[in-house]
Amino acid sequence: MASIVLGEAGFKAYQEAIGPGRGRPDRPRACPFCDCKRVWFDGWRQVFVVILVDGTTHRFDDGLWIKRACCAGCETSWPISPPFLYPHRSLEPDVAEAAALAYLGDAGATYAQVGTAHGCSARTVWRWVGWIAGVVVVGELLAEAERLTGAGQAAALVPWAVPQDHAKALSPEREATLLSAFQALAALAVWARAQPVPSSDPSALRTWLAARFRAFREIHHFPCHSASPPLPGDATGPPRLHGRS
Repeated sequence: MASIVLGEAGFKAYQEAIGPGRGRPDRPRACPFCDCKRVWFDGWRQVFVVILVDGTTHRFDDGLWIKRACCAGCETSWPISPPFLYPHRSLEPDVAEAAALAYLGDAGATYAQVGTAHGCSARTVWRWVGWIAGVVVVGELLAEAERLTGAGQAAALVPWAVPQDHAKALSPEREATLLSAFQALAALAVWARAQPVPSSDPSALRTWLAARFRAFREIHHFPCHSASPPLPGDATGPPRLHGRS
C-alpha cells in the first residue's frame, strides 16, 4: 500500500512564505459555494494542528497562519488552507489514515501502541477505524479506478482478511468493521494511483476528502464517538463508552 509521507519541505515552504508580514496565498478566482467571482481577503486565522511529516507526527506548537477569504455574493467566509490541511481538524486526515493502517495492517498492533506512536489516545484510533469503515464506499472507488485505468486489477488489490490476531475472538460485527476499514484504505490507495494527474498529497484519504469537497461541497467531520462496536474483554482496546459506541 502507498506510503503516507509528507516531506518536511512541503509545510516549511508554506510557513516561510505565508503569514502576517510574510505573504498571502493566491486570491481564489471564485467562491467555492456560489461561484461568484468577487472574492476578497478577510483577515488571518491561526490554527494548531497535527500532521504527518516524514512518517512521524508534527505539531505546530507555535500555530500555522491561514488566510481567510470572503465572497461578496453569498457573504460566506472560508479559510484558504494549504493542501496539507483539511477543514475543522486538529489531527489531520493523514494522521488518521496512517494510524488506522498501522493498527489494521499489523497483527500484533494494539490501539494503545498505535495511539502513542501517532500522538493520540487509544480511543481516538478506535474511533478513526470505525469512521473510515463507514465514510468510504469501496465499490464506488474501485469502479472509478477501473474507469480511469481499464486495467481490470483494482478488485484484486483489496484485502479480504484483516491480519489481526485478536480479531478472531471478537464479534462478527467487529470483524466486519475492521475488514471494511482495511478495504477502504486499500481502495483509497488504488483510487489515488489511478488519477490521471497524480496528487502531490501523499495521503490518499485527504486527497479523496478534498476531491469530495471540490465536487460536492462535502465536509466529512470525524466522529465524537466511535462507529466501531465496543471491544468487550479486549485489554488492548479502549474502555466501553458508557453504553455508547
